[in-house]
Amino acid sequence: MPKVYVTQEVATANYHPAEKFGDVVFLCTTEVSGASSSLHNVKLVNSIRERFKDYNPATDFLAPSGSPIISMIVMAIAREKGSQFNFLKWNNRDFVYTSIRVDTLGEEHVY
Repeated sequence: MPKVYVTQEVATANYHPAEKFGDVVFLCTTEVSGASSSLHNVKLVNSIRERFKDYNPATDFLAPSGSPIISMIVMAIAREKGSQFNFLKWNNRDFVYTSIRVDTLGEEHVY
């Protein structure tokens, strides 16, 4: 069964709608430190890598949630595993997720 990797668990968010796309895996609950030499950040990235090690970009989903910085860290790690990704986009009006597949390589520039 596919997995849904939620970048950062937010206590007030309802992730139940994501379960229709696969087993939900939360990558972290904490925020990055503002200190550039923070040992917290090293531990945080290592923890995300460990929880994310079985990620398969062909079948699994990324559900951005919480801190944009955490989402960017997760995406940087995901990019090590491929260039095409399945995202779950939250719709605030209908309270559902929409599946979107994105190829980060593209075919050519469109501008």
